[in-house]
Amino acid sequence: MSAQLISLIGIFLALVLVVAGSLRGINLIILSSAAAFLVSATGSIGLLNGYGAYLEGVASSVTSMFPLFLGGQLLGCFLEKSGLTESIANAVIRRSGTRAIVVAVFAVSWLLTFCGINVFVIIFTVYPIACAFFKVGDIPRSLIPACVLGACVSQQMLPGIADTINILATDTFGVPAAAGPVTGITMTVFLFIVNAGYLYREGKKAKERGEGFLPLDGESFDIDLDKKGLPHPLLAVVPIGVVLVALNGFSVPAYASLYLGAIAAMALFFRRLGGAKGVTATLNQAAKSSMSVLSTCAIIGFSGIVTAVPGYDLLLAGLERVSGGNPYLFAFICVAVIAGVSGSATGGVQFVLDSFSSKLLAMGGNPASLVRVICAAARTFDSLPHNSAVVLTLNACNVTHKEGYKHVAVTTVLNTTLATFIAILFAMLGIQ
Repeated sequence: MSAQLISLIGIFLALVLVVAGSLRGINLIILSSAAAFLVSATGSIGLLNGYGAYLEGVASSVTSMFPLFLGGQLLGCFLEKSGLTESIANAVIRRSGTRAIVVAVFAVSWLLTFCGINVFVIIFTVYPIACAFFKVGDIPRSLIPACVLGACVSQQMLPGIADTINILATDTFGVPAAAGPVTGITMTVFLFIVNAGYLYREGKKAKERGEGFLPLDGESFDIDLDKKGLPHPLLAVVPIGVVLVALNGFSVPAYASLYLGAIAAMALFFRRLGGAKGVTATLNQAAKSSMSVLSTCAIIGFSGIVTAVPGYDLLLAGLERVSGGNPYLFAFICVAVIAGVSGSATGGVQFVLDSFSSKLLAMGGNPASLVRVICAAARTFDSLPHNSAVVLTLNACNVTHKEGYKHVAVTTVLNTTLATFIAILFAMLGIQ
């Protein structure tokens, strides 16, 4: 058996280790380290040399990604602690009433994602409001996780936003954050319509089957939609506008744009945050939350060792054959598979950018089109059952995988894959 084939087997075994371990709840830092040793042992480069390549990959990704994670957490935490997150949710639900409850909850989650709020914050903000209204409409809670996650992926394909994946891809290919506007906006509109439409239809079908909302012991859903003292929801325009104008109007780096947005939010809501003491507590919370970057960078570092072993060339040739030499299909397959294996969209994208960006350009890929395909592909197989956001959202909503994952799969795997094919078709037609 050749050294290349042994090395390729080692890569696949390492990927299986990552998937199996993540399904059992083992931290990605541990899994990626073990996987790196396995690839090193089968790659004929020595355990220590291979692990050194892995550590270099982790270090470089931390350098590039930590400011983005910190900036996003700072902005999101200031908006949350100011009460603006709750204000936006209340305003949307209050205006929509009970006519289209599922779509209203979906729209709230979409808007909060656009404001830069972390998905984990969104679910804990939206969940009690969703339960209160689902109870009134007698709609089963099994749709709530898909309302949140389906809305998040619908918004994250927009061009011009300071989303981590959008920035990683545009920086790598040297194009503006708003590159590929027609493709990005088309995918966003498509996903909003098909995801909201699917959830609305499933809500109606559930009621027709006699399925309704079942409160759990100890749950109380006394939501005050007219709660006093909350900031006006339109104030979100100020910090979000600062980020978008800085990023797209003045080409300020994404992390710096997020810092500016956070500073604007801090100044705007200084008193609501509790003055200097409250601001300090919020800063500390944002800093603590931003440390989640380490798990993401750990799986990204895995690409450093994979590209250093002889099996990488066989892997590259195999992926190129499967894609038929089409750079956009090649990008989709690579990102979707790695994101699915690692359970991390960001990890999958950075892995592919580090490993295959030059190859994609050499295959004739247009940089702006590649960005939109990659941003779409990242939101496909990353939402498999072992994904941390999927697991946490289902748990937070007290919904089992059996009850709720089918809706999550349709909105975040099936429909996003269809959106990715739209991006590939546009790219092949020269539409950006």
